[in-house]
Amino acid sequence: MTPLSQGQEWKTVRFEVLESIESLPSLSIVVSEFLALARRDFFTAKDFERVISKDQALVARLLKVANSGLYGRSRTITSIPEAVVLIGVDHLKKIVYAVSSEGLTKRRLENYDYHPAEGFWLHSMGVGYATKVLVEASPRCPLHGEEGFVSGLLHDVGKLVIDGFLPHGGPRNISRSDEVRAVGLDHSELAEYILKQWNLPSTTTTTVRFHHEYRNGGPMAAGSAALALAEGICNVWQLGRTDSMDLSADVPVETFQELISFLAIDPEKWDQTLWDIRQALVRLDEIFDES
Repeated sequence: MTPLSQGQEWKTVRFEVLESIESLPSLSIVVSEFLALARRDFFTAKDFERVISKDQALVARLLKVANSGLYGRSRTITSIPEAVVLIGVDHLKKIVYAVSSEGLTKRRLENYDYHPAEGFWLHSMGVGYATKVLVEASPRCPLHGEEGFVSGLLHDVGKLVIDGFLPHGGPRNISRSDEVRAVGLDHSELAEYILKQWNLPSTTTTTVRFHHEYRNGGPMAAGSAALALAEGICNVWQLGRTDSMDLSADVPVETFQELISFLAIDPEKWDQTLWDIRQALVRLDEIFDES
């Protein structure tokens, strides 16, 4: 695809951008239905079977994990409900989201500063898990934890399109202004369009759209603030930017005081919140290998 000159306007490149969006690997329908299922007060393994069975790649991966050496079993697991019971709901969610987003987040971006070896995937998954923890820690956030995770997982999906329109060999610290000059929209605006095309809930699309300007997020402002804080924390830890994951860097409450206050997270519980995030991320680089 030919890089676009700085003078080209959005309306003159719209078809190329839309064409590029159409070429993205689609997000499995399972993700939307999984979000709806997670909102219910009660569900069974059979409910998961109904949803997961719509994606045969996911079924195959699930059964592979259930029959791997990770779990002590006396016989071969052949059904989804059996696998769900054996693996557990929390690990099942990790598999669902890892497999469903594999075609997207495993891609290498040439013009952004993610580490070439799965850096974009590691950053996306890390921000997803951090957002989930923060959503659940905030008394004013309207998002369900799973919605927070998916919002974090997909918050930079617009970059997958924009990357193809940026001049190769330039600086890798791409700003939102650079993105607008390239395609007419920044990555959060483009992500909103993409997620709407995938029929994700408005709670998720709005949270992603305003994560760089959370006060404009209306009813989802706290969700966008949680996502912004999650990304800020992961950037302190350079998640997805360096060779190895190092969660040891201090994240003092003063650094993100405005966001923490907006989310009404008790400063005295900040250390515990960071501990919860670290625990969610500590084996992040193993999740996809296990799935």
